[in-house]
Amino acid sequence: MSSTLLSFPNGSGVRIPVLLDTDIGSNVDDLLALLFTLGNNSLNLVGVTTVYGDTMLRARVAQSTLALAGRADVPVGAGIGTPQSGKPVFWTGHEGEGYDLSETSEPVPPASSIYVQALKRHGSDLVIAAIGPLTNIVSVLQATDVQPRCVIAMAGQFGPGEPDHNVSSDTVAAAQLMELGVPVVLVGIELCRQVPYDFTDLDAVIHALPNHPLTKVVADRTHAWWNYRGESRSNPCDPLTLLALAQPELFDFQQAEIAFVPHGNKAGTTLWEASDSASSFFATTVHVRRAREIIWRNIIRCIHDAPAAT
Repeated sequence: MSSTLLSFPNGSGVRIPVLLDTDIGSNVDDLLALLFTLGNNSLNLVGVTTVYGDTMLRARVAQSTLALAGRADVPVGAGIGTPQSGKPVFWTGHEGEGYDLSETSEPVPPASSIYVQALKRHGSDLVIAAIGPLTNIVSVLQATDVQPRCVIAMAGQFGPGEPDHNVSSDTVAAAQLMELGVPVVLVGIELCRQVPYDFTDLDAVIHALPNHPLTKVVADRTHAWWNYRGESRSNPCDPLTLLALAQPELFDFQQAEIAFVPHGNKAGTTLWEASDSASSFFATTVHVRRAREIIWRNIIRCIHDAPAAT
């Protein structure tokens, strides 16, 4: 698989144009993925769109983060807040806290316009990275004839257990995505849980750049998420998904026909069957130690390169 969909940055000097679709503001994971993308030399962030719940607030969070990173040039769009499935939005209550939103006065266009611009400019080179529910992506791709190179998404449960949050939040959109015929690469929750994020990782960031505003945001939002969960660790699922795009050689993938159950008591369940002709793949293994090291190396690089670094 990596020889077709995810290998073109290797040794070519080409930076992959990425549109990041995110529910940033709840789980610290999305913040980390945004910083990872900005800090990775193989990825070129060309736009950010927000999904799920108060997407305007999420867009302001993204704008604030990009401004701190010195990348206010990256366009941000607010997308669809209501899942197609009709399931109530999961809202932690700490969304927007810990960010300076006073400077985010730029108009926020609809996410659809960011998608259209990115697809028009980058066409079949564009990769859409989905780290939230899949509502935006399906809405846009159903309305356009321009197909991206692929969609890479933190989605699916390819082992025993409950469906992941992104799929279960909008099972209808998840099911529709897999029916569009667009190449899709999924990083499932069972693989994400193999890669830890704990105090050792956070301490590395704080030690490297203790006074940077972005460091303070990462620390504050990490503690808020861990306190909400009642734990002192989590998993970097979203940056891991972007890592699969930037360095697919760290992963093994299974080519398969993949579907999600849209309705009923099995809604969100991942169904798959190996197939050499399928246009969808899911990650089966990851080099945990190297993945963890590279994720934090890129996040630290992003913070170091930001204008306020000291």
